[in-house]
Amino acid sequence: MDDAVDEISDPEDLALWALHCYCPNAMRTPHRLVSDGRNGRALYTARHGAARGDLDVSDEQLSQLLEFRLLERDGERLRTAFPVLGSGETSPLRAALRHLAIPLVDAVEKPVGEIAAELRRRGIDHSLYAMVFGYALDLLLWHQLRAEGAVPDTALTAERPWWNGAFWAVHPPRAGSSGTNFYRLAEDLTLVAVWSDATLHRLHDLATTPRLGEALRDRHVTAVTDSEGRRWRVRLDDGRSAIPLVGVGDVLDELASAVAAPVSAFLLSRACQETYRYVSTDDRTVATVVIAHELIWEITEQLIARGSCTRAPQDEELTDLLFLLADRSS
Repeated sequence: MDDAVDEISDPEDLALWALHCYCPNAMRTPHRLVSDGRNGRALYTARHGAARGDLDVSDEQLSQLLEFRLLERDGERLRTAFPVLGSGETSPLRAALRHLAIPLVDAVEKPVGEIAAELRRRGIDHSLYAMVFGYALDLLLWHQLRAEGAVPDTALTAERPWWNGAFWAVHPPRAGSSGTNFYRLAEDLTLVAVWSDATLHRLHDLATTPRLGEALRDRHVTAVTDSEGRRWRVRLDDGRSAIPLVGVGDVLDELASAVAAPVSAFLLSRACQETYRYVSTDDRTVATVVIAHELIWEITEQLIARGSCTRAPQDEELTDLLFLLADRSS
């Protein structure tokens, strides 16, 4: 059944909406600023343009919103500078993607099954969700789209010193949606955590554990303890790593690329053209990021429903949500 459209239920404060950012190089993301004071209400009011007097924020707050490129001047008016998708947009967008995702799920189901078999061979079948969603769909997909110039630049500049890329607000939030955070452990090694709202803080506690990189390379270390005293398994009983390593050009990389390829090809084609009308931005690369996120969440949900992919753990062994990314250029 399609999501019910009920625009009246959309909160008049964007701080209460789901806020997403595609800005991996950010020094500071916009989330906290949206939630500061009455900024969320001002941004909601200005989504179609508003006079300065209609925005109940101080001059200092207004200056910050302009500095962070969350507001922009439009003549004598101020306008929210990022896409805002309320229920009137998210419901038909998700309904369209639910249908469009079906042949993509058909296309990726075989390599997903092969990833599952390879992980079982390595004794780390618990990592299937992290490999399918986190690596294939939320990392390699962006590499493929970036190579075609289909997503915005995320490099910081003098004009954009805090964040660059795409930022957007949606309501209602998508239940169970995941994202990825990157933690550089060494010049040649990055820990990637596939997080949800329920697991974000615990994963961050582990990722910021002192000397974690050294512990993960030491074959004699079977577990590490984070700053909150939680114990994390990092090796199997036979000494093999409990956390998959990717980016080394082996079979996991090939299979993950095979999952990402049909999805990127779809996003680069005209097959999804109808979905762009639901994203309020003139920047097609930003719209592509918004649509792609909704699409990869939909594909993952359908794979889980078919039994082809495991669900993301919430309270179980959260090592299952991690993988290591090698940087062979270092």
